[in-house]
Amino acid sequence: MTTVNEFMGSIYKWMAAGVAVSALFAWLTMNTELSVVLYNKPIFYGVIAAQLALLFGIQFLINKLPYKVSFLLFFVYAALTGISISGLLAHFVFGGQALVPLVIFGVAVTMFIALATLGYNTKYDMTGWKTFLFAGMWGVFIASIVNIFLGSSLLDIIVSAVALLVFAGLTVFDAQFYKNLYPQLQTEEDKAKYSTLGALHMYINLLMMFQTLLNLTSYFGGND
Repeated sequence: MTTVNEFMGSIYKWMAAGVAVSALFAWLTMNTELSVVLYNKPIFYGVIAAQLALLFGIQFLINKLPYKVSFLLFFVYAALTGISISGLLAHFVFGGQALVPLVIFGVAVTMFIALATLGYNTKYDMTGWKTFLFAGMWGVFIASIVNIFLGSSLLDIIVSAVALLVFAGLTVFDAQFYKNLYPQLQTEEDKAKYSTLGALHMYINLLMMFQTLLNLTSYFGGND
């Protein structure tokens, strides 16, 4: 990994691999005994808790973890995400609209490519957006947790719309951030570790755009 283009390419390669792992585990959850997760709240919330633990663990321990371990943890996170998102996918698949998630995923990928390309090529410094975007991300996270207990459809729509904007912005920000970070990485080990972290961030951005678009489609697309 000797150039910034190769570094960014590695980020997107591992991100795509993570998406493939999520797709596999989403399918397994909908079609095998793993479906117990969808009907057992303690297990489902355990999966969510494990996701969060991995998400924060990878980010906070990235400098201490061997890069092979960070890769492994990323794929475990992707597998858990596939399991947790399978309920939303099943809403469409078993509701006779199996093509909808594929179309929405295509839209999300198109948006992601356009936004990541913008972030990589823009001369505009996105640094000043960091606080705003991270505040928005935490706001979405907290509101989502609160709505688990409230069960408000209106709040879910608002959170989904805000999340779409926030993670679209984070896609632009992260593309520029990792491009600018590359010259500061001195060793191949560091480059490998941060390609994992970059893959995790880009994976989350793409999956959140996909999930929020699915949420909004489920409310406004006539899928009851």
